[in-house]
Amino acid sequence: MKPNKFLRPLAAISALILIAQAIALPGDRDQPIKVDAKHFEGDRSKNLFVYSGNVVITQGSLQIRADRVEVHGNAEGEINRVIATGKPAHFQQQVQQSQNPVKARAARIEYTVSSDELHLSGDAHVDRDGNTLTAERIDYDLTSEQMQARGQSGDGRVEMIWKPEKKKTEQQPGTGDENQ
Repeated sequence: MKPNKFLRPLAAISALILIAQAIALPGDRDQPIKVDAKHFEGDRSKNLFVYSGNVVITQGSLQIRADRVEVHGNAEGEINRVIATGKPAHFQQQVQQSQNPVKARAARIEYTVSSDELHLSGDAHVDRDGNTLTAERIDYDLTSEQMQARGQSGDGRVEMIWKPEKKKTEQQPGTGDENQ
C-alpha cells in the first residue's frame, strides 16, 4: 500500500480546517477532525475527493452533516472549494463561547477558500440565538462578515426574524443590593 493512499483522505478533510479557522472558537482549530461516511472516493489526478452516504464531519464545535461532501483542489494540492449537499445539508459552529452556535442548512452549502465565502442555496436558513434569516440563497463573506440574501425568482421573499435583546433588570429596593 502506497503512503499516498493515507494522505488522500487527510488532504480532503484539511479543507474543513479552513472553514473552522475562519469562524471557529480558538480551541476548535486544535481539535482532531473526524469524518464518518458510508463511502469515500478520491481522484488525485482531478484533485477531487468525495465523501457520501450520511456524511458527518466534526472538529471541536464544528459539525457538518450532508448526504455528500466534495473537496476540490488544485494542481499544487491546495484546497479550492468544499461543497456539501443534502436534503438539507447542515452546518453548525460555535463562534463565541458565550453564545449559542450558528446553525445553517440548505440543499447546497459551498465554501470557497480563495474568497473566504460561504454560499447557501436551496431553501437556505441561518439561525443564531433565535435570530433567523431564510431565503433561496444566502451569501456570507466570512472575512468582512457581510451577508446577502435573495428570494426565488419572481415573487420569492427573504425573511428575517430578529429577537430584541433582553434588558438587564434593575435591582428592586429591599433585595439587599441597593447602595447604602
